[in-house]
Amino acid sequence: MNTLNAIVIPVYLLIITAMIVYYGRKAKTFKDYALAGGNLPWPVICGTIIATSIGGGSMMGYVGSFYQYGVMYFRMVLGSLASQLILIFFLSERIKRLNIYTIADIFEMRYGKKAQLIAGVINMFVGVAVGVAMLSSLISLLSNYVGISENLAGIIGVLLLSITVTMGGLTGAAITDTIQSAVIIGGALTVSVTAFVKAGGIQGFSQLPAQMTHMGAQNIPPMLFWGMVASAFFVNFADQASMFQRINAARTPKDAKKALLAGAIFVAVCMGLVMVMGLSAKLVLGDGIAENQVITELLKHVHPVVGVLYASAIIAAVITTANAMYLSASMTFSRDLVKQFVPALTDRQMIRISRVFVWVTAVLSFIVVHYQPSIMKWILIGYTSITCLVLPLYGGLVTKKATPASGQWSLALSIIGVIVWETLGSPWDINSVFVALLLGTVGFVLGFFDKRGVTEEQMRLVDSFKLGGREQRK
Repeated sequence: MNTLNAIVIPVYLLIITAMIVYYGRKAKTFKDYALAGGNLPWPVICGTIIATSIGGGSMMGYVGSFYQYGVMYFRMVLGSLASQLILIFFLSERIKRLNIYTIADIFEMRYGKKAQLIAGVINMFVGVAVGVAMLSSLISLLSNYVGISENLAGIIGVLLLSITVTMGGLTGAAITDTIQSAVIIGGALTVSVTAFVKAGGIQGFSQLPAQMTHMGAQNIPPMLFWGMVASAFFVNFADQASMFQRINAARTPKDAKKALLAGAIFVAVCMGLVMVMGLSAKLVLGDGIAENQVITELLKHVHPVVGVLYASAIIAAVITTANAMYLSASMTFSRDLVKQFVPALTDRQMIRISRVFVWVTAVLSFIVVHYQPSIMKWILIGYTSITCLVLPLYGGLVTKKATPASGQWSLALSIIGVIVWETLGSPWDINSVFVALLLGTVGFVLGFFDKRGVTEEQMRLVDSFKLGGREQRK
């Protein structure tokens, strides 16, 4: 074990954990725990968006993907950026004025309790799936780079993630995220420049195969890859952990908009640096490295101080994203699922249930990682599942033709389609996101003909959303 790593990384972990617990100690209500009281300034929201969006998937998984497939993979980044801009300029203020906790709240307002229950289950699964990816990232880093066993790395990961989520809540996570976002960007910049020089600079990049440097190259089956791009595009529209939860934690709609715009710019730049790392790794390491291990192998070829800086940045990214995902899943479980059957739950009881949920799912995630450690696999499954929410969510907010049946059928058919298609191994290399969109559309439109349960409040919600909440301001 490298002595520098053995000292710096554990110390960094202890400092971050202590900070999260310290700042999260004042959470007394469920709103404090889940949304930091809904009163965070835009710089803090910006920092937490950056830290949450650039997780282990970006710092480790995406490096491996660029190493394997080249610059064509940047189309996923562009797809995500495009949807973020739409969210920023057309949707964020409207969403903030809905005054909600979770996405499932919107489904309840528009479609009723059954749709809220289904949306809650989907959103809970998304949080856990991406949480598994983050735990896999942390285990890979601690075992391959620091040098401890995978089992010990898994135990450390479970303890670290569970403690920071349950004791910190969103307040603790958001404040430390702002600090960690600087570590993430600084680490990405330092390693990308160092790796670029190590790879021979521009002259070295000119030696890469054409299919690695051409954006139009097709190194992945088309229907599989374009489904990944579609998932990256749609995910932001219904991403509770990285977007909705952060928007609703902002002081004002304008604060949310500022934070999203600044965050989108920083995330896009950071992903460009990640692409440089992946391409540099191809030249420095050659072929034959597993995607999950590319970054840890690359760090062995840079100066130890640079390596430990980036290792700390990855840990920062993993902790912040895992915090957001497990927190999102836990608040959905307690508020949108358990409270459906036990309406009398108090704030303290919901917080307690949320914390127990985090500990249980973190342990289960460790077991799952043992059998399926692929970081990108779990992230893409999470992205595709989020896509199931997008059509009924926004379709219901812009058209009065949608009925409670539209929301229920669209959600149920699309998520069942994803599960079945993924279980079958994506036949004919068709990404499950296309299955989700097709079945979701069929269910949504068929629901138009079932008028049961339509209320005036549901119709008023459509009018309010279209007006952007202007009547509320009046």
